[in-house]
Amino acid sequence: MAGVIPTIRVMDMAASLPLYVDQLGFSLERGGPTSDNSALQRGDAQVMVEVAGHLYSPAYNDAIRKRIGTGSAVALYIEAPDVDALYDRLTASGANIVDPLADRPWGQREFTVADPDGNWFTFWRACDAS
Repeated sequence: MAGVIPTIRVMDMAASLPLYVDQLGFSLERGGPTSDNSALQRGDAQVMVEVAGHLYSPAYNDAIRKRIGTGSAVALYIEAPDVDALYDRLTASGANIVDPLADRPWGQREFTVADPDGNWFTFWRACDAS
């Protein structure tokens, strides 16, 4: 049971899902390339990916469309025991690495990648984990 499931807004579901599923290692639990809303899971992490469209009130839909791609300092932190292999796969595929893989002073090995709409994901594991 997840306490928080973030919704990631994207312009094009079909263009966004391959990064999440094929490269970042999420499994598609519901939805798909032609859906307005898809549920994804990677380990214990759950997210929803949603296109800006007609799902809510007109004013809220408009506000969502205006915010997509504007950049944010927010990054979703997702634990990844395979952080080194994931980083190598993403780097080889030409993914948009925002911050390279490094050991941090707070005891985590992590990197940050951006999706096509500029949403940031930081994948991490404890430095002493193998």
